[in-house]
Amino acid sequence: MKILIVVPWDGQAGGVVSVVSNLANYLRSQGHEIFFFHPRKTLWLKRKSTTLGFPGGQLRLTMPWGKPYPFLRMLVFPFLFPLLIAQLVWFIRSTGVQIVNIHYPMDSLCYFALCRRLLPVRLVTSIHGSDVFPDGKPRRAYSQAFKFLMRASDLVVLPSETYRKRILGIFPKCHDKTVAIHNGVSPEQFKPAVTRRPATAEFRYLLSIAALVEWKGIDILLRGAKPLLDEDPSLRLLVVGEGPLRGELAALSSALGIDRQTEFLGKKDAAEIATLLHNCEVFVHCSRAESFGLVIIEALACKKPVVTTAVGGIPEIIEHEKCGILVEPDNPAALTDALRRVLADSRLKTTLAEAGYARVMEKFCFSRTGSAYETAFASLVAPRRWPDSPAEVPVARLER
Repeated sequence: MKILIVVPWDGQAGGVVSVVSNLANYLRSQGHEIFFFHPRKTLWLKRKSTTLGFPGGQLRLTMPWGKPYPFLRMLVFPFLFPLLIAQLVWFIRSTGVQIVNIHYPMDSLCYFALCRRLLPVRLVTSIHGSDVFPDGKPRRAYSQAFKFLMRASDLVVLPSETYRKRILGIFPKCHDKTVAIHNGVSPEQFKPAVTRRPATAEFRYLLSIAALVEWKGIDILLRGAKPLLDEDPSLRLLVVGEGPLRGELAALSSALGIDRQTEFLGKKDAAEIATLLHNCEVFVHCSRAESFGLVIIEALACKKPVVTTAVGGIPEIIEHEKCGILVEPDNPAALTDALRRVLADSRLKTTLAEAGYARVMEKFCFSRTGSAYETAFASLVAPRRWPDSPAEVPVARLER
């Protein structure tokens, strides 16, 4: 198959790019031809190799509304649109693409919904979470462009069964073309460390990796960790991630009296995150909402015990008391108790870590995720007349 992967960013760090990179590499390893498309400011299509090392294209996808210069946008749109859509159609036809797979859908990507009507291609839209549920909640209203994209999609992929049901609550007519495909990790990237701790390690620490936004619950983490940090001056809390609440959270850690044992490390690359995961005592995740929780399976792949909230798709990863500990969201006391249990019981810590690693190897390796995508794509590809019929192809629910 020839597959075009559409994603807003070219190589930017983050969960979506990690998923897309693993997917592209898996599909290429299976003999499929992969192309990328990134919306950019250029009015003329540029074909170039992407940061991930795949052939791709870049083109502005102008919309008739938005900022800056809303009046100017409306004025020039009738002239720009034919130019842009013609270039996009040419790009898809010249590459022979059969499947267009959009990740992290935005309004401007509705251009591909138009291409779906004009060309013999199939359109797959992969929703990751905050793209459709900002702050973990549905939008008050969805744009006509997004609704058009959903209608035009032959398949809509969600990262968990929980979020598949959530999207159907908003778009019930998509029932027969939605599927839950869990994200996965590449085991070699998070291979368990041979030694438990490097000789250079200076302290023991709890680790959390999350954007510093309200729905990630870092305020609950600080409150829940305080009693443990007070009890053990040698213990620290490390938080990886950036966001608008950094100053507010730093002030909270100071008010709680744990600022000397708490470090906000900002963004880290994949290798640095793997090292931090390998050497932590416990990985903690306190989200108030979560479409899946990719960082959780990364921690499990490093053979680390996990304490996390029972929200969104997380219970589809963690079996409570078997491969991790689940707690209620917004409950600092419950978080403290769970962390204290794991820190105080070396046998429990080892049991959770071993069981979590086994679960990742069984359920969440990216070969499984990639195979599910490959099966879904293959089910959509069939000989068709030109132009393509708008009839949708039913896709059976893939094994989860």
